[in-house]
Amino acid sequence: MLKRIANTGVNLVVLGVSVAIFLAAFFALSALGAAGRPPTLEVLSATRDLNIGDVISANDLIVKKVFQDDNAALYIPGEKAAEVVGGIVAQPIFNGQPIFRTAIVAQAAEGTRLSAALAKYPGYSLFPLPLDAMNLVAPDVDAFLPGDLVGVTVVITSRPQQMTTPTSMPELILPSGANAVPTATPGPVEVAQAEALERALPPLAKDLFPMGVRVIAVQGLPPSTASTDDGGSTFSTATQARMLILLVPNEAREVLSLALQQGDRLVVSLMARGDETPTAGFTYWDFEDLFKHDREDVLGGGR
Repeated sequence: MLKRIANTGVNLVVLGVSVAIFLAAFFALSALGAAGRPPTLEVLSATRDLNIGDVISANDLIVKKVFQDDNAALYIPGEKAAEVVGGIVAQPIFNGQPIFRTAIVAQAAEGTRLSAALAKYPGYSLFPLPLDAMNLVAPDVDAFLPGDLVGVTVVITSRPQQMTTPTSMPELILPSGANAVPTATPGPVEVAQAEALERALPPLAKDLFPMGVRVIAVQGLPPSTASTDDGGSTFSTATQARMLILLVPNEAREVLSLALQQGDRLVVSLMARGDETPTAGFTYWDFEDLFKHDREDVLGGGR
């Protein structure tokens, strides 16, 4: 065969060089094309349409390759499938769509949405505490950061009046003399308890959360100013309600809601740490006794 090629006048050396140049160019172009393509990564994708509230199972997930771009951090990597199974769909997910971290409530989505925090704290709720409420006193919104421990103290200055309907009581004729029925005279313990209950009525100050509650998010921070091309500054006129998102026990939602409505004053304070001892509440009468005790100590100190 080589003799036939040689007889045709084709130089074998030239042919070999041409083939080598072709192969080199082919591999070079292939490498250049591969280098021009963005890198890929494996992410989790849905195998069917998932609606809000659906519980994700292993059959609902598949690993898909996508090009890596600026939004790659929003996707859930394929190796985190075990952290997604059992999660709850928080936003609609379509068949074949890569799953965003913000679309589910599961371990793989922690830190991307507020509701994901509840996966760690069963029995708790995220309560919005408006700092713009008329009866609320608190530091400015930019003094709070997520993770802060705060206390909420409610102050009641007057007890709500109850509706009473006057009724005529029948006149009772008590027997006297030998037929008189002896009445029980309250002892000193009963008298002391009755006085304590009477003195415990409002005015009252009470710490609703002696151990404090955790701030999960802060809303309504002042927007940052942006500079225009001509060197000026632009200001946003849109105002957002200043609000703290608190992690409170479920049974405390009603207490805090009623305190917002009926409390004459709510004081939000930053705490270094919580005190595990519940408070009995500090009344006006306790305040008066404190003044009396201090006065007695000052006036009687020299005796």
